[in-house]
Amino acid sequence: MESLKGQGLWLLVLLILATSEQVKADNPSTLDKQPKCFGISRGKNFILGFADFADNWWDTIFDDIHLSIVVVAFSDQKTTVTISSKHHVEGQPLYERFDLEAGGYRITNVSTELLMNGTERSFKGIEVTATSEVSVYGLSSYYPYSTDGFLGIPVSSLGLQYIVTPTLFFTSFAVIGTEESTSVQVTLRGPVTFEGQSYSPGDQLNFMVDRLEAIQIQGSQDFTGSLIQANKPIATFTNSRWYGLKEQFIPVKSWGQNHIYTAFQSTDQNLYQIIAYFSGTSVTIPKIGKLNLNTGEVWDGWLSGSGLVSSSQPTLMLQTLQSIKNNSVYPSLIQVPAIEQFGYVFGFVTPPNARVDSGGYFNFINIVVKTNAQETVHLNGSPINGSQIPVHENKVPNTNYTALSVQLPKGEGVYFVEQTDPLSSPLSVIVYGYGSVYFESYGYAAGLSLPSNGQILHFSTYYLRELGGETFRITLQCLQDEVQSYKTSKCKFLTGIGNILISGHSVDPYTTVCITPTFYMNGFTSVYVSLDEGETFPYSGVVYITSEEYLPPLITVNQKQTSTGNGVIDLTKDDDLFLTWDPYSVGEGIETVNIIMQDSDYNGDGHPVLLEGVSLKNNVLNNGKIQISTELINDKSLTTAWPSLVAFYLQPNGQQSSPNRFYSGVNHVTKFLPKSCSLFLERLKNIPKGLPPCPCTFAQASVDSLNFVLSNEFISFYHPGAKDCFRSTTSSSLGSGQQCCYAKDGNILIGPPGGGTADRYSPEDHFWKHQWYDVLPWFGCCKSTQNCKTYYNYRPSDDCSKYVPPLPAAGTGDPHITSLDGKRFTFNGAGEFLMASSILHDLIFQSRMEVYHQTNACVYTAFVVQMTDSSTVQVQISNSNEVLVLVDGEQLLMRSSRVQVQHFRGFRLSFTSDFSEIRIAFNAGIAIIVYIKHDFMSFTAQLNEKFKDQVQGLLGNLNGDPEDDFQFPNGTIMNPESSMEEIHKYGLHWLVVKEESIFTYLSPYDYNTYYLPDFLPTFDVPNPHDVSPEIKDLCGSSLECIFDAVTTGSLSFANETLLVSGIINQIQKSSVKLVSCGFPGSVDNAIMTGSVYLVNSTVEVKCFDGFTLEKGLPTLTCQSNGQWSSTLPLCTMMKDDALADVGLSTLAIIFIVLGAISLCLIIIITTFFIVKQKQKNKIAGGSLDMLRVGDSK
Repeated sequence: MESLKGQGLWLLVLLILATSEQVKADNPSTLDKQPKCFGISRGKNFILGFADFADNWWDTIFDDIHLSIVVVAFSDQKTTVTISSKHHVEGQPLYERFDLEAGGYRITNVSTELLMNGTERSFKGIEVTATSEVSVYGLSSYYPYSTDGFLGIPVSSLGLQYIVTPTLFFTSFAVIGTEESTSVQVTLRGPVTFEGQSYSPGDQLNFMVDRLEAIQIQGSQDFTGSLIQANKPIATFTNSRWYGLKEQFIPVKSWGQNHIYTAFQSTDQNLYQIIAYFSGTSVTIPKIGKLNLNTGEVWDGWLSGSGLVSSSQPTLMLQTLQSIKNNSVYPSLIQVPAIEQFGYVFGFVTPPNARVDSGGYFNFINIVVKTNAQETVHLNGSPINGSQIPVHENKVPNTNYTALSVQLPKGEGVYFVEQTDPLSSPLSVIVYGYGSVYFESYGYAAGLSLPSNGQILHFSTYYLRELGGETFRITLQCLQDEVQSYKTSKCKFLTGIGNILISGHSVDPYTTVCITPTFYMNGFTSVYVSLDEGETFPYSGVVYITSEEYLPPLITVNQKQTSTGNGVIDLTKDDDLFLTWDPYSVGEGIETVNIIMQDSDYNGDGHPVLLEGVSLKNNVLNNGKIQISTELINDKSLTTAWPSLVAFYLQPNGQQSSPNRFYSGVNHVTKFLPKSCSLFLERLKNIPKGLPPCPCTFAQASVDSLNFVLSNEFISFYHPGAKDCFRSTTSSSLGSGQQCCYAKDGNILIGPPGGGTADRYSPEDHFWKHQWYDVLPWFGCCKSTQNCKTYYNYRPSDDCSKYVPPLPAAGTGDPHITSLDGKRFTFNGAGEFLMASSILHDLIFQSRMEVYHQTNACVYTAFVVQMTDSSTVQVQISNSNEVLVLVDGEQLLMRSSRVQVQHFRGFRLSFTSDFSEIRIAFNAGIAIIVYIKHDFMSFTAQLNEKFKDQVQGLLGNLNGDPEDDFQFPNGTIMNPESSMEEIHKYGLHWLVVKEESIFTYLSPYDYNTYYLPDFLPTFDVPNPHDVSPEIKDLCGSSLECIFDAVTTGSLSFANETLLVSGIINQIQKSSVKLVSCGFPGSVDNAIMTGSVYLVNSTVEVKCFDGFTLEKGLPTLTCQSNGQWSSTLPLCTMMKDDALADVGLSTLAIIFIVLGAISLCLIIIITTFFIVKQKQKNKIAGGSLDMLRVGDSK
């Protein structure tokens, strides 16, 4: 790639955009009062592409093709710019990095190999990144007739919906991904053959693109009107067969409804195209009248002079410039600015020459502004109406706008157009011209104000609760005057089970407030805002949904007399509920609240959801407590299926808008019913599979940061007998999670009641489904009934027999490295180094080492990890010793986070409250713990065994042999007993070159800041006997600690080395595979003793009385080969002859007892009949006497 400075093509017009910022800075009063959404599209990240039309005819017309990228800086500081592509040019990927001074610019030539050719899939997308805001433009020159350029749209302003725009003759278009695994759907308006399959007009073409991957579609017919829809932002481009007209599409969300087109003279006729996205769009065109356009339909026709085109829905309008002052010219393509895209300050240059015409172009500008605001429009600092250049005023018919047309001097020139009154009307500027020889033309809109996905929504709450009910304040910075008084805002939340629409209310002209719904997901989700009752949602942003697992409830719920368990309510007992809360958190001046209950049930898709709330008590005094009877809960409940999930919340009275909801968290409400377990068999039927096996001991689990994390919440209730439980750090592809529990002796527990379980849904990733499919069935089987064994049949404990500890590595101090195979050595270079890489998942793990405080020591100051199936994560210490975490180059707002666990694409991130320890566990099989000590770092790393023999870098080759870990990039092996100086030279072979660094650099620092290959550390190893007593007392026999204490002169530094060295020692000690024979199974009609299944452990089987041992031994021993010494025996009922052999022992006692019982029964029955007979005779005599008395009456 070649770079040019100074004189260049006419698109130096873009240079002046930077100068316009200086104009703004010189007029702060104007800048302070004007709307915040004015200005030119600019940003820090752009993705460009050069679409082309492959045609032999094309090649015969144009002698030469040139591609260029122009970058213009806006900052008053130095800006570092990187231009790169994954596509290889001359065997190397495109890469250039350079600095721009304040307000500087640069034109960089791009190889024509990056020009897309026909229908193809390639990596010809070009990324431009900058440390401060820039404008970026693509240039294409087709000698000798045609030049065209396009305005690059920042990634933050890209969208999801596009329509292929019309150009002259046939149109090709290209789609470039900005994120990995982006799904794109194109509804075609023309036929095409793509990747071996033919498509007709009306067909849907579906494909996936990764980041910087480009798909160009070219056919024999026009594609104008084709709809493009993606699930992630994409960049789209078009190209016409003739004249090489190129444009980057504007996303539909940025279109406008009022376009004012202009011409220098009223007799100038130009071709215009209007395209619709929304079906039934009514368009009013001067002298044409009203017409209706449906989705993707285009009106094209000739219009003269100036006019207003209005539409009922947003549209896109293009001008194909073909006439200037009644001169016919070769066409150029111009996007007609909508009034919604007007701005306040524009800067531009006119082209230096018109090919062979050395005198330059005839140059013109058209300015559109409200008639009553034209007096405050300035050209190059002077009122335009007072300038010496003639101004032609053309009233735009049927509007209050005027088009000011100015013919500028021929040739190159620098111009500024500014609306100096910030309270007046914004304006638009069109720049155009033509040459006198070939009548080649140029034209462009000097700037467009486009909404930004990343900047348009500003949230006061970035982290949201899963249960919802929070005030969500959204600032919309780019509202124009016409919509500042909106009253009908709506928020659309992606909740995990669909989109929820919430009505909002405005608190000021730039702010709307919505109450968040209940979310059924964790992690990042999207929010959209509408200002037109939900017709369109042009504003969007991203928030993080925090799992209820990590948040304390805003209301605590307890029963008065009993405590069944945390969050558990027992309705079988007459025991009132006590709800308590902090009355001050409800809001200032809130005197009363309403208490509401939400039951749960399935929705139509089988997902557990909370139902509409049912009021329990209204107008309750906001004193922080209330008592509610279980009878009231039973009466108000909407469900008859127990156990179930219930949430309580209170809602403040007296709020003018929709009130907040203060939740209790999710409560498990149960009734102890005898058949509860059978009700849950349907939910239990899917037995989780594909989970990581459990470690055999607590010691193994506690150091396995790759697979497990300690999770001891309420284990005494759910896992009685367990001392500690761990959960898997990530869920399986089906959402399942592993749980492992351990007894006081540190050995794994298996089966009920204390053993861990294979959960159908991991609580970290699927909180609601975990409650529904794992926790509630546990209540039904293990609490309401005594069928816990049934539950464990479906949610079994893992027996650890297949567990293989991940292989550890580490780095600490003046870097002392422990390789993945256990080789320990010291390498202290200065720069960025490859610690580990693998073709498996395209793993790249890089570290940054810097010189420590002007000593001969180096320390770790940053780490970055990248894999194909996850986001890139970087941890570093800033120049001010602040801990920073960047995900895909964006800094996390960790200090505003409510929780210390977050989930991202492909990995789990957790950190301590003081940010001294950051843990990153990737789904693909690598975990890193970063330890931060003020101004330096240490790390431990663990890799899954699948990486064995698949790794290279400073951490070795992971083949089990530490003696060959000094392996060079070319595969040769260095002597494992090499000196420190030799090791230093070896380590420099793993120094990352500039093009291969995956670090994100924070201005003003870049790769060269840290690149110090000539740094020489000390190679002298101190004698432990010669060091000071203080060092001896601290370090003992640790040579690494002694080395660092002497080299840095800091005992604190040496102490950190000692601590991390101790951690890696413990990890290595516990990362030895233990042979386990696994759970041997159970024996019916027997008692089994022994719950440890490691080598030399025994299990005893004792049959019940009346049963005898068969086909096995009563004692099983776990052998070193992982097999039990015998199969499990059977306990079968004794036969008659066996019973005879028993003698008078058991059976004799049984018969004696039965005989005695029989004799007693005979005596009792005989006595009963004798007594009964005597009573009968006596009653018979009495009756006769009574009869006689009666007769006498």
